[in-house]
Amino acid sequence: MTANIYLMGASEAPLLVDSGMPNENQKLLRYLGDKRPAALVLTHHHLDHVGGARLLWERLRLPIYAHPLDIPYICGEKRRPPFPPIPWLGDYIANSPRPVPKEALIPVEEGAEVLGWRVVHLPGHTPGQIGLLREGTLLAADALRVGPRGPWLPPAMVNHDTAEARRTVGKIARLGPETIFVGHGPPTTLEAVRALAARLGL
Repeated sequence: MTANIYLMGASEAPLLVDSGMPNENQKLLRYLGDKRPAALVLTHHHLDHVGGARLLWERLRLPIYAHPLDIPYICGEKRRPPFPPIPWLGDYIANSPRPVPKEALIPVEEGAEVLGWRVVHLPGHTPGQIGLLREGTLLAADALRVGPRGPWLPPAMVNHDTAEARRTVGKIARLGPETIFVGHGPPTTLEAVRALAARLGL
């Protein structure tokens, strides 16, 4: 998948986190196989994370959780910022996912629980980006990217508010998870995130 998606928890009714690009629906269905997720969490509204949400709602009527600040983009009430920032084309690409009906979306905010995972608000990349925290493991979505040299902040061109995204790195460091899974790249460690936070002056 273009962005990492995760099946978390019990194999018979796992929690699905994110749903890939709009053109990856068949790949998503092959990935799920005969597994029927108990619910879907959308970490944020970008197309590479919500592209399969409408399909899953239509086929499985899954409960879909998202932050209230991102729900207007997911259900089509607001248009996403153009990506790439090219007139017309960028708007078309960014808004290519089929909207999820608003009634299918369950708003969750900081501190809520979804199937045993605590919701953590990780704003900056989008206004309502969320992560999931449990027992030393954090799913941090696109609050961080991870490459061969460790974690780094997503570039400004893909962030709603880069100053806030920087503060979110500090928040992750203070949360103290042992292992951090991200939307792009392999897992990283608390030590590496704390080093990034120090480089950012947080």
